Amino acid sequence: MGRGIIIAIVTLALALPCVAATPAQVRDAIEKSKTWLYAQQHDDGTWENDIDGHGDQRTGQTALAVYALLAGGESHQDARLARAIAYLKKTETSGVYALGLRCQVWLALPPSQEVRAAMAKDARILLASVKRNGDGKGFYDYNPGGSRFYSHSRAQYAVLGLWAAAQSGFDVPIEYWQLVERAWIADQDGATGGWAYWHEPESRFPLTNGMTAVGVATLFITQDYVHAAEALNCNGNVRNPAIERGIEYLAANFDKIGDENTPRDYPYATLYAIERVGVAGGRRYLGGGSAGTGAGAGGEIDWYQRGADWLLKQQRQGGSFPTEYDVKIASTCFATLFLSRGSAPLAMNKLDYSGGKNDEKAPHWNQRPRDVANVTRWTGKQIERDLNWQIVDLASSVDDWHDAPILYLAGNQPLNFTPEQQSKLRQFVEEGGIILGNADCASANFIKSFQSLGKQLFPAYDFATLREDHVIYTGEQFPRSKWKRKPTVTAMSNGARELMILLGEGDPARAWQAQAAAARAETFELADDIYLYAVDKQNDRRRGESYIVRQDEKRKPVTTGTTKPTTTPATTARATVKIARLQYAGNWDPEPGGWRRVAAVMHNEDKIDLAVEPVKIEPGTLEGHAVAHMTGNAAFALDPAARAELKR
Repeated sequence: MGRGIIIAIVTLALALPCVAATPAQVRDAIEKSKTWLYAQQHDDGTWENDIDGHGDQRTGQTALAVYALLAGGESHQDARLARAIAYLKKTETSGVYALGLRCQVWLALPPSQEVRAAMAKDARILLASVKRNGDGKGFYDYNPGGSRFYSHSRAQYAVLGLWAAAQSGFDVPIEYWQLVERAWIADQDGATGGWAYWHEPESRFPLTNGMTAVGVATLFITQDYVHAAEALNCNGNVRNPAIERGIEYLAANFDKIGDENTPRDYPYATLYAIERVGVAGGRRYLGGGSAGTGAGAGGEIDWYQRGADWLLKQQRQGGSFPTEYDVKIASTCFATLFLSRGSAPLAMNKLDYSGGKNDEKAPHWNQRPRDVANVTRWTGKQIERDLNWQIVDLASSVDDWHDAPILYLAGNQPLNFTPEQQSKLRQFVEEGGIILGNADCASANFIKSFQSLGKQLFPAYDFATLREDHVIYTGEQFPRSKWKRKPTVTAMSNGARELMILLGEGDPARAWQAQAAAARAETFELADDIYLYAVDKQNDRRRGESYIVRQDEKRKPVTTGTTKPTTTPATTARATVKIARLQYAGNWDPEPGGWRRVAAVMHNEDKIDLAVEPVKIEPGTLEGHAVAHMTGNAAFALDPAARAELKR
């Protein structure tokens, strides 16, 4: 009976709305889970426990624990992890689970000759283990040469391991990725787009969210290698029907995660796989069309928030999560990976400006579907932290756009935004964001329309070529002076910071899509420098954290320590203060979003309303104002009358 009650709770938790987990609560949950994991470490520095029936998987449980702890922010130099890593380096194994997870550890460690050799050794075993003929072609058994049937579960870890090896520089033949992709697409259910644990006619294994998520995540990996070149020549938006159908299945069945009527459903492993789908595909939501965009109000699933909300309710007081599989630590490791990797800072939002069109007439916003994904992953590697990206559309809220400091627009056609859409773009920039444009195939039409858009948004400013001594070139991670080929970058500035940046020459996104960092290093290093400029090197925020403040005008739910939210009345101001923004002959208002933010903060926190208005400095105009604010970025001159009014 107890088991039945637990399952019922699991069933309801993902299906019903709940109070949203905050970033602070997520951080606390991660810390608790790490503490618990360390407490399970054996005296020999490992997390190994016997598991029957899965072949030789030595090092697998230790690799999973180390991977989760590193993803959670732990240092490889920590003495506890150092002992475990030493064990991983010296212990032989041939198990596909163990090798796939161990490769994640090698990728997370600083590159060294020893680590590269360990990665290459494991990768060669995985390459040799794939079934190349007969039943299960393109998939894996538990160990090389195994005679048991294959499974999608085993295969996903092999692909993850070889993907890690490829990212570290190991040469994985294109034929391998082609073999894997054909196998996974052939096993996809034609009617629903889902996957099962094992595919054959009249299989006893049903379709599940977990296997569907690993199928989609695997196809995102193979897409990077099999189809990268197909997206280089500006032939229109690129689609992957198998991926799209798989995500449609996940969106339609998301609430079944943990359902007692869904056999072979493992919610913690499933959420880890869904995190990989969301991160790889740049999905803020599951559902909402082929791009996974939308404001979340039309049935789209905010996969990270829903998953985090559920996980925080399942976590036990000691920091662990209920055991699944036969591995005591597995669920806690998978939960830690979901919470840690899923909440990593978002470097860029890629704007889907198609307006919901999904045919040959749609604007070419996604000709290089992996451009931002690849350059974001590369940048994260350089600054030694996980970075994510996501797709947003014109229907998304400006607050969603602010999930990342950069809003990225790409294409080779003229841009055409309505006045309402232009207003949202302007608001995003005025509130601190940067719009980054890439002219696919160096399109003159895109360049001209991007510059025209800038003049419509900010008529007082013009585009200009960035100077050689600009801080983007000289003050970030990769100095321009060391580049062999120096791309020309134009930008629009308000005199204090760049508002819009245009990559009009050289088509950097082509190299990003092709993962050509070795051949076109300067294009990746430029993106890294722009990101560090956008966050001032340190102000990157984890998913859910924001500096944006909106004035509280409605009753809002408040968590009071109970399971049920209460409500509190909207803030009512107790006073109003008049603020004069001083107008003069010069750039008197370079950052118009600043006072709007201050006004919201003071309303919410101090119960004081600010009446902020532009005022020309003339006799009597400052009467009744408590504060007069003057700003700018250049020399100015005031006539005697203006000076007298200020003095008065």
